[in-house]
Amino acid sequence: MSSQVINLILVKNFIIGICFGSFFNVVIYRLPLNLSIVKPRSFCPKCKSKISWRENIPLLSWLIQKGQCLNCGKKISFKYPLIEFLTGLSFIAFSFSSPEIHQSINNKIFLNISSWIFFSIVFLISLIDIRHFWIPQKLINFGFLFGTFNFLLVKLITRTNVLSDFVSYSLAIIVSYSLFELIRKLAKFYFKKDALGQGDSKLIAMTSLWLGPLGTILSVGISYITAAAFLLFALGIRIIKKDELIPFAPFLSFGALLVWYFGNDQIIKFIYG
Repeated sequence: MSSQVINLILVKNFIIGICFGSFFNVVIYRLPLNLSIVKPRSFCPKCKSKISWRENIPLLSWLIQKGQCLNCGKKISFKYPLIEFLTGLSFIAFSFSSPEIHQSINNKIFLNISSWIFFSIVFLISLIDIRHFWIPQKLINFGFLFGTFNFLLVKLITRTNVLSDFVSYSLAIIVSYSLFELIRKLAKFYFKKDALGQGDSKLIAMTSLWLGPLGTILSVGISYITAAAFLLFALGIRIIKKDELIPFAPFLSFGALLVWYFGNDQIIKFIYG
């Protein structure tokens, strides 16, 4: 494949990503407010005026309007184009992912769609948890739904280890959820307050459906190491206080996405040199 064709594919993936990123901004704003993510049409959070299609072009509209609403002149937060841009880059990056469950499949379109869906769900969960300390059940349900479709389609295509993988993946879901619930309740008993949310237990159970038993173990290990490193750094430079709560979903999501991107074998090789 020529470099020109590859560049066109990457540009296409970026454009698809920023379009999804624009929709993610709607989800992040509306879901915590229990508003429909479909209707009404996009509107300015400040003056509530409806946004025309010209004002809703990912990245470009924000730049052309100089980060301001055309109706009321209020500033539009930089986080909107930032989320669009990061989603675009991520859609490019995850077109090169090597998830364990897809090792026997060469269909690039199927791999891209699965990777983009998985990224989108955990990315949205992370951003909402950062802002609201809340993991929406609807996104967990979507994760389970698409994770089940992904598993069934992979097994339909490969026709390998269907029963054994079904059992092992089901056990990974049950064990990961039960273990996190146990840790959550023990932590609450010891610290006399919530240290983990039930949403975190549901999140790790959902990602287990995508990653499988070994992938789940690796992702949880990476999550805790990353969270510990962040806490030490953040406490050291005093951007968080000693007893301040931090959302855990971003760390669980980071671990899950890292394992999905590189695959179990590459992660294990990196750990053991």
